[in-house]
Parts: sequence; structure tokens; C-alpha cells
Amino acid sequence: MNKLKIFPFLSQKIAKTSIVIAGISSSILLASPIYAATLGQNLIVNGDAEQGQGDAIGNAVGTDIPFIPGWIPTDSFSVLQYGATGFEFTNPLGNLVAVSGLPDANSSGPSVRGKNLFYGGANRGSSSASQLIDIADLASIIDAGQGSYDLSAWLGGYDTDLDNVKFSLNFLNQDGQFLDTALITSPTPDERNNTTGLLFKSTKGFVPIGARQINVALDMNYVRGRVNDGYADNLSLVITKVPEPTISGLLLVSSSCLMVCKLRRNRQILP
Repeated sequence: MNKLKIFPFLSQKIAKTSIVIAGISSSILLASPIYAATLGQNLIVNGDAEQGQGDAIGNAVGTDIPFIPGWIPTDSFSVLQYGATGFEFTNPLGNLVAVSGLPDANSSGPSVRGKNLFYGGANRGSSSASQLIDIADLASIIDAGQGSYDLSAWLGGYDTDLDNVKFSLNFLNQDGQFLDTALITSPTPDERNNTTGLLFKSTKGFVPIGARQINVALDMNYVRGRVNDGYADNLSLVITKVPEPTISGLLLVSSSCLMVCKLRRNRQILP
């Protein structure tokens, strides 16, 4: 279970910064509380959106957005119930717009999906949420180059809409300085067969040496359409220790290299 380091509520500090990674701009909220890491467990707090109350309609904005435990949200980032009824609104041109067909139990997505999923929000604009994970307790493993991470999530969108999701890790040193990043993105409408739903995405790698914190960021990018139809569920980040090579394994590799070198020499000697 994730362990929360307790800080007085009034002393919490939130700082927003922007970085550009491979041409992608990302806004990061850095804030306490910080959640501590344990090997082999999902480090993301409330990664399945099941804590707290989900929006049963899909129209919550401002102070009507349900509280989302574990996350620092921006703009209209929200939690939606599967099978939300949808709603109608009048756009600036005076046209009545119906928001329907939101993800439900029959939409593509995780087989174990619970009641809720993360939602870009009822406003026509981008939104995001983040949380900060303390990995200082894993420093000896990370600095030995043995800290392997597995990042995964179910990400998706609506019908042919181009609204999309970026789920990223930003590795920071003990001073909060950026070291490296890893990310996965939602499938395109074509990859979803132009249907509403979520698909499984994942990536793996090694935690950079010197990393002591990970800022987890979920960016819901609005492109156009009725609302921000970025969807995400079952977010997971697991760090494991990669074992050092055994003596027998090293001997096997060494023997293989010697055999290859010998074969190459023999080929050169042949007329």
C-alpha cells in the first residue's frame, strides 16, 4: 500500500513549471504531499479513479467537479462514471449540442474497470492532473542501475474526435531538477476503429541514476468538439529490481564470445 508522508495542509506548496521534451510541451505541477515508493507495487495513488465520487452525468465544471484523492488537477480534469448519462448545452452560436455516447460497460477498455475513469472534462479546453512520488528509499537500487520501471494504462477517446491523452513520468533528482522522461499516448481514432473506448498502452525502461522523485502527469489534450473527450483508466507504475548477472551467467557469456572469436579466426585461415 502506498505510504503518505503527512504535511500540514496549509504548508503545502504547489509550483507549476513547463518543460519541452522531444518537441512536446508539458506542464508539471509539483506539490506535496509526496507518496513513498515500494518495490513491486503500483506506486500511483488512486490510479483506477475509484477513490472518491465519479460524475454520473459528465457536465461537472468548476466547484462541481468531484474531489479526486491523490491527484492535483487543473482546469476541468474530472472523474467520470462508466455509463454517464451525458447532457445537452447551447454553444456560443446558439446551437443545442448533445453530449452522449460516453464510455460505458460495453465500450472497449479494461476487463476489470470498476465504476469510474479519468475524464478530460466538460469544458472545451485541455486539462491535466499530477502527483509526486518519493523514490529516495530505492536510491541504492537506482544508482546501481538496477531500477526497472513498467508504465502502463488504458487510454482512449471518443468516436472520431482527436482529443488525446499523454501519460508521462518525469524523473527528478533530489533538488527537483529534471533528469529524464518516459511517456505513453492514447491511440488515434483510426487505432480505435473510430469508436469510443480505451486501449492498453505500456512502456518499460530503467530509472535514471540519481533520480529521487517521479512526477506522474496525466495530460488530457483538447483538439476540437463538444467537450474534452480524453479518457484514462487503470494507471500503473511499478519499479522492480533487476538482478545482477550470476557468475555462471557471466561465464556463459564469456564462453560464447570466445567461441565466436575462434570461429571468425578459423574462417580467416581457410583458403
